[in-house]
Amino acid sequence: MMHGSAKFSTLLRYLRKVIHAIRLAPEDKEMVRTVIGIENIRRVLYLSIIAIPTSASYFVIFMLKSIEETGVAQQWRQAIWICHAVIFVSVSIISLLLYFYAHKPKRYNLIARICIQLIVVIILGEGAALAAADQLVTSNITPYLITCLVAGLIILLPPLRAVFYFLSSYVVFYYAISLTQKNTEILISNQINGITAAAIGICLSIILWRGYVIRTKQGMLIEKQNRELRQALNLVNSQKNDVEQLSRIGRDITSSLSIENIIRTIYENVNTLMDAAVFTIGLHKPEENVLEFPSAIEKKRLLPPFTVPLLDENHLAARCFNLRQEVVINDCSRACGQHVRPLTDALSGKKPLSILYLPLWHKDKPVGVISAQSQRKNAYSDYHVNMLRNLAAYIAIALENAEAYRQLTALLDELKATQNKLVTQSKLAALGALTAGIAHEIKNPLNFINNFAELTVELVDELRVELAHVARGAAKSDSHSELDELLTTLQGNAEKIKEHGKRADSIVRSMLQHSRGKSGERQSSDINALLTEALNLTYHGMRAQDSSFNIKMETDLDPGVGSLEVVPQDISRVFLNILANGCYEANRKKLTAAPGFAPTIQVRTRAVKNGVEVRIRDNGNGIPKEIREKVLMPFFTTKPTGQGTGLGLSISFEIVTHEHKGKLSFETVEGAYTEFIIFLPKS
Repeated sequence: MMHGSAKFSTLLRYLRKVIHAIRLAPEDKEMVRTVIGIENIRRVLYLSIIAIPTSASYFVIFMLKSIEETGVAQQWRQAIWICHAVIFVSVSIISLLLYFYAHKPKRYNLIARICIQLIVVIILGEGAALAAADQLVTSNITPYLITCLVAGLIILLPPLRAVFYFLSSYVVFYYAISLTQKNTEILISNQINGITAAAIGICLSIILWRGYVIRTKQGMLIEKQNRELRQALNLVNSQKNDVEQLSRIGRDITSSLSIENIIRTIYENVNTLMDAAVFTIGLHKPEENVLEFPSAIEKKRLLPPFTVPLLDENHLAARCFNLRQEVVINDCSRACGQHVRPLTDALSGKKPLSILYLPLWHKDKPVGVISAQSQRKNAYSDYHVNMLRNLAAYIAIALENAEAYRQLTALLDELKATQNKLVTQSKLAALGALTAGIAHEIKNPLNFINNFAELTVELVDELRVELAHVARGAAKSDSHSELDELLTTLQGNAEKIKEHGKRADSIVRSMLQHSRGKSGERQSSDINALLTEALNLTYHGMRAQDSSFNIKMETDLDPGVGSLEVVPQDISRVFLNILANGCYEANRKKLTAAPGFAPTIQVRTRAVKNGVEVRIRDNGNGIPKEIREKVLMPFFTTKPTGQGTGLGLSISFEIVTHEHKGKLSFETVEGAYTEFIIFLPKS
């Protein structure tokens, strides 16, 4: 009794294992509704492509042949074409339903489920019916075997359902062939072969199912892993993009020298890294012991500036700065209280629910604080804090650069003011030298004017005497000739006075043009005329300073140069500076040169492509190699102390290159000559 009970328990355990093996797991049920369901729809549609024309052919052939037959053969053929007619019609309807209601939308809906089950029932049932019909004329059960193979190899059936369908089909097969096969021995053999065909179908179906399920699970696992890898890759790419964005922001703000631009640049980019509806930077003002927030931004709207006293320990910004600690609050509805009141009072929208405050320090020097604020809870993770921490390092450097730039700008403004004073002094000194030369020039025409004016006064007195004689009628015989002579002399004197007056007026006008001209106002100017005028002014200016000064001036002026749109006062100043330096150097060489050396200035102009070239050459000592790079630098001079400011050539370079977009260069041979080349573009 005990032995039989043990066998029964073993059998139950074996059956449980079999049932567990063929029972659907929860994930398998999900696959039936999704992946396997869609696959079955596709397979049934492929099967219909073969089954429909095949059944149609059998239907036509056997229906036509049944007309010629009689008796059992006729019954057999009629049964065959009826079975294939059923297959043709049912498969056509099912395939159409699957195509329009399941395949095109690609979903395993109720119609699809019903159609899949029907196609299995029809295939197995028609296989049993065809095998039963064949028993009328033959003893084989090939149709049933083929349909079992087709159902087992093509349709994906869960194991329990496969067992049910194949066993049900075998029951139909068993009773169907009993009706048509009269030979008992053949009947028993076919029934045994039928169970074999059903078992083969069950085995193939289970093997196909398990294999497809395993492959599908592997595919789903691989897809899941790929999805996780893609998510990880996307996360890495996102972090990489954030780092690149952070680097770009760092480059942008460290290259900006305006605090407002720094804050605006950060705000425009920081929202790609985190949710920062409100963003601001507080700057440390040690003289006032406050944090000044000059430019807070809320949703692209500039908020009014405000300050936070550092003595207010309850304020988050002051606490962050004083303790050099980061403040991270992800639920400000309870934790903040009045700690952020100066900022929240300025907000136009909702109060922030998440707040970040980070200290800004650069090389152990306090700079301020940075704050990002969001209107939703739990907006900031450790990753966001780390990103803002890295951004704070860039901001501290940028603010330090901005402050250094402000100090440098102030220093440059001071230097520029000093330079302007020196330039003014240089201009006044040059004007004084020119004035001395011009005064010398004016002296000669004024002497002529004064002499002829005195002579005219005397002649007028003589004319009155002669006119008195004529009036008394006691004129001498030659009175008329004397009157004509006096009048002719008076006319000549007046013309001389007019001539020398115009000459003096021209000299004065030239001086006024150089001293009071409007700088920066371009005019069409004759370059050759400006150069000639500068030559004259330079010569007489040098003569006024040194009466023994004398220099040979050679000119080769191209008449095709014509006029250019220039600032005449500035270009004349360039010519005067270079000519004065050339005269000074040539005259200085004369003091040490051998007898017979003649100081010479050569001036040439040429019309070249797109402009005019002016060459001014002196035969002085040239420029030594060690100072050639310094010649055009401000405040560099080779003249003795008190005789030069070092601004003439540097200002000339600025006028030619920056103001007129031309070029100023020089060629020199030490001990032989120096030639300055000025190129002025046409426009």
